[in-house]
Amino acid sequence: MKRILIVDDDRDMCNLLERYLQRKSFETESANTGSRGIALFREKKFDIVICDFRLGDTEGREVLLEMKSANASIPVIIITGYSDIKIAIDVIKAGAFDYITKPLVPDEVLNVINKALYGNPNGTASNIPAI
Repeated sequence: MKRILIVDDDRDMCNLLERYLQRKSFETESANTGSRGIALFREKKFDIVICDFRLGDTEGREVLLEMKSANASIPVIIITGYSDIKIAIDVIKAGAFDYITKPLVPDEVLNVINKALYGNPNGTASNIPAI
């Protein structure tokens, strides 16, 4: 079972993502601050990270850089409520696997995860409501 770390200061978003991904046979753990996310990442093994760009204690870019320095091959997906092409380019250049804007569409998130883990999206997005 693949393990996913979710880092988002919005507890509801963490809970929604965790429940959805667990139903899709992933093991999940979440952190509500960048520093807690980094600590969990150092303590445990994860196959992929989903990290919000704007966190209460730091920016997702800093979390991304910290995680990539510890494990260059870890896929990190940045999520954000701010659709800004400059931020997207910056985090992709810093090593993010992808950048997804909120509101999140569950199948889109799942497709990006599958692409990061297995090299293909394993399906296409459907008309499922955003979370």
